[in-house]
Amino acid sequence: MPSVEGVRGLLARYVTGRLEDGSVCLEVLGLEVIDQGRRFTVAVELIAPDGHWRVRLECDSAEHRIFDGSPPEDLVQAVAMSLRIRLFEWWHTKGSERQSARLGERVD
Repeated sequence: MPSVEGVRGLLARYVTGRLEDGSVCLEVLGLEVIDQGRRFTVAVELIAPDGHWRVRLECDSAEHRIFDGSPPEDLVQAVAMSLRIRLFEWWHTKGSERQSARLGERVD
């Protein structure tokens, strides 16, 4: 079973660095994985066009399979893609949806 640090390492390869969706660029500086039993949270530190943020993304029990043994690469990529998509959803909706706004906090 991969440790929290092991899962962080698996995801960091696909989630950190410069992410673009065609309308915005987010620079992911790092991430922290917080295991919560059958669920886990990924706290992402990033630079967005309007500043430095920390965004907390909740992952469900299906994504928690990444903690099982040696997770297959396609599962790691799927979880990472889901996180990337949710980061862009957060960015585009944080100004209009309270639930999205609560996911992020300014660091600067």
